Amino acid sequence: MAAYSFTKLSSGITESTIWCEPLATRVVWVTMLAKADRYGRVMASVPGLARLANVDLADCRAALATLLAPDPDSRTSEHDGRRLAVIDGGWRLINHGK
Repeated sequence: MAAYSFTKLSSGITESTIWCEPLATRVVWVTMLAKADRYGRVMASVPGLARLANVDLADCRAALATLLAPDPDSRTSEHDGRRLAVIDGGWRLINHGK
């Protein structure tokens, strides 16, 4: 039997700048929220993440570029509004602890 974990999803996501992004970017983000470990790490390759999110590889790459980039309209000013940081083997959700 697979071990499942749970993530808390804030209803405020629908008022965030992520909700202004294309559908594939939102799906990749929610997938990453669901797959993150307790430290906010998502361990995957880009093709693996695309497969998990059930999005096209090119769309996954575009989503990651958006999530790694500064967001001047973010409600969180830390790290210039970036959502992700690259780590060895995947990514870290920057504001996971919040």
